Formats: sequence, structure tokens, C-alpha cells
Amino acid sequence: MFERFTEKARRVIFFARYEAAVLGASYIDHSHLLLGLLREDKGLFSKLVHDNDLLKNAAELMGLKPSGDKVSTSVDLPLTTEAKRVLVFAAEEAESMGDPHVGTGHVLLGLLREPGAARDLLAARGLELTGVRKVVAEKERAPLVTPTNRQIVDSLRTDFRAAMAKRLNPELEPAVGYSLLAETAK
Repeated sequence: MFERFTEKARRVIFFARYEAAVLGASYIDHSHLLLGLLREDKGLFSKLVHDNDLLKNAAELMGLKPSGDKVSTSVDLPLTTEAKRVLVFAAEEAESMGDPHVGTGHVLLGLLREPGAARDLLAARGLELTGVRKVVAEKERAPLVTPTNRQIVDSLRTDFRAAMAKRLNPELEPAVGYSLLAETAK
């Protein structure tokens, strides 16, 4: 199910399991997903919410309190139906945006689509689906190669070609060229 999820989105689920275990829950609920998201992607929330209470006291604000003993973090906790729907909604949001991967922003959109304490808390902080969708679309479509990065890549490409021309036979494997590039960069 999580093949399309980015590493950060997978860590959201990992942290959700951790939060559920600390609170003594025997399942991962959509509220735990919000706690995991807050832990993993503070940058996303800093763009959307200017209220530090959300980052510090989200569990308390949603009315989550430790219920009994902590559960071992090595125990596999099941997702509730609501949490599963959040993840399905996240995948749908990614697909509707044309993104091949499900990121943390898509998980946030999934949380905003699922009724419950997490959505209520987010709505109370001014987050609504349409506005967040715009921010997520901009974030997910940000170019991986910025102009500065492009200059670095072009410089490395030029250095690599020069190293290849000076030191290599055309019959050598490309891996040798890459190691030579690393040597010339030192």
C-alpha cells in the first residue's frame, strides 16, 4: 500500500505509530497521523499555521490523553478505518495533482477530508481544503533542480567530461570515470 509514499510520508506513519504507542493506544487513528505529520514536517505547517500551540500541544488540543500503559513501539499497531481513509484520500489527492508519489502535503489533505478531531483542530487553526491544496500543489511541484543547483550540475558535468578526456580510455566503464571525477573534486 505504501509503495507510492515518499520517505517522509512513510515516516509520518512511523511517528504516528510511535505517538499511538506513547499514548497507550492499541491502534493508529487519524489523530495519531496528525501528530506524526506535525513531528515529521514542521516546515509544511510553518507555511500554513502561525500558531506554535498546534506544534507543541496538538495531542492535548485534540483531547488525547495517555490511556493506561505505554505500548511497545515494536508492536505492530493496526490502522483504524478512519486512518486508512486518510491515506486513501492522500493517494487520491496526489493522483488528482498528477504527482506520482504521495507526500506529506497529500497526507495533510487526506486529514482535512476525513471528519474527526484532527480535521476540527486544523480547521480551528484556519486550515481549509482549498487553500491547503494550493500550497501543497506549489510545494510538490517545486523544481528539484534550481538555477543554483543547475550551475553545480553543469560544472560537475564539465569537470567529468574533462577528466574523461584526459585520463580514460573509451573502453573503460563509466564507474571508473565517476571515481576519477570524485578524485579531481578533492
